[in-house]
Amino acid sequence: MNRLKEPIVTKETFRAMEDMSYFIYARIFDDLLIVAQRETNCFVLKTSEGLIVIDAIWPAREAFEAIVAAVRETGWDPDTIRKLVITHGHADHTGCGKWFVDQYHVDTYLSAVDDEFWEKYPVKPDRPETWKNYRITVPVQDGDTISLGDKTIEVYGTPGRTPGGLSYIFPVKEDGKPHMAALWGGTTPPWKRHQVIQYLRSLDYFTGRANDRKADVALSNHTAIDNGLERILYSRARMDYMPNIYVIGQEGVQRYFHVFRTMSYERLEQAAE
Repeated sequence: MNRLKEPIVTKETFRAMEDMSYFIYARIFDDLLIVAQRETNCFVLKTSEGLIVIDAIWPAREAFEAIVAAVRETGWDPDTIRKLVITHGHADHTGCGKWFVDQYHVDTYLSAVDDEFWEKYPVKPDRPETWKNYRITVPVQDGDTISLGDKTIEVYGTPGRTPGGLSYIFPVKEDGKPHMAALWGGTTPPWKRHQVIQYLRSLDYFTGRANDRKADVALSNHTAIDNGLERILYSRARMDYMPNIYVIGQEGVQRYFHVFRTMSYERLEQAAE
């Protein structure tokens, strides 16, 4: 079969991250909801004591309303949203957190390094609506955990895409059967050579930890990386006898991470010092 060896990322991919006209969601595990617009995902993890939102799409009220609507339509209570956990300090991940803080008074989690990076070096410096607009209440770093009820998210420091980027590993269930999900926080490699080298070091580190934790689910915070929109559509229409498309096994998770190495090697050929 003629299958792509890596995702196609173009200028249109980045423009689509700001398109708030389209949202889609699916409950992909008993306790995990994915919400996406055309290019960016967020996840909502259900615990015994409330909900954790992981990444927040874009700093637009439409994104906030789409996430809340998806939670409600899934049958969960948005009033139980307790925490917002962020992978890194770019506007398409810090996203609509302001509204979660204002409405649900959530605790917010990000590395101290990227909290400062987000404020000093906004990804859209000419766009005030993308600047830092809420406070991080709980700085986290490599080796920390984020717990709520019966769920614990393991925190791994994975700088490269940003200086204080984070990735996460956490448990999910399918029909009561446990799985371990790995979310690589950096997605596409950076543009400068020394940053790409750091990105590769972080990728090796996180790949190893995912293997140690027997992660069999790979999650992406961007849809271009993993046929994201198609997988959500499949999950929405999935029959009871069909497999969960997000469960790819430990070997599949390792193959998924190799895609980022391939992207990094190509970036190194183009990268400035």
